[in-house]
Amino acid sequence: MRNRAWNPFLVRAGFEWVTFRTFRKTVATLLDEAGLTARQVADLLGHARPSMTQDMYMGRGGPSRAAADTLDGVLGRSGE
Repeated sequence: MRNRAWNPFLVRAGFEWVTFRTFRKTVATLLDEAGLTARQVADLLGHARPSMTQDMYMGRGGPSRAAADTLDGVLGRSGE
């Protein structure tokens, strides 16, 4: 199927760089952004280890104040 249908479609659409891995990465990213756990995404992608899913398909998030705010709250310095 890939050679007869998929590759010609990609050429016509101008997306020769797209691979099936591109779609897997996109699906993993969308599910990660939607709040699914690494285990849930790994199950969908068929990975035995969520760590492999995280390493290969899920990017690191941008900087967040959540950890700092949590520590401030735990240390009783909230609101200073």
